[in-house]
Amino acid sequence: MKHRKWIYVQKPQEYGAKCDKCGGPNIEWSEWERMIWRYDCQVDTEGRESIFDGPIPVMATELLGMSLARLYFKDNTIRYPHLRKHKTIYTKVKPDYMAEYKLREKNEHI
Repeated sequence: MKHRKWIYVQKPQEYGAKCDKCGGPNIEWSEWERMIWRYDCQVDTEGRESIFDGPIPVMATELLGMSLARLYFKDNTIRYPHLRKHKTIYTKVKPDYMAEYKLREKNEHI
């Protein structure tokens, strides 16, 4: 397993994550990539039933009250997701999703 280089700024519970061992919500991001730490079970686990179990609607997450912004440990910065040519990139600039949507819609109709 690899150590994390970043975590999402919100707690795992905000994304619907639960412990896959006992189903409990008393969790935090693990020090390991793609894992959560379950306090009651005292174990790192992959978790279950979260938004990460399927395709993630990047631009719709804000409507759901979620943020996919990441806190990077190396420089202690928060970076925000942006869609570029069907790929998600992370930058230090907070996105204006509506402006990005209108620009993409305009470019598709040309």
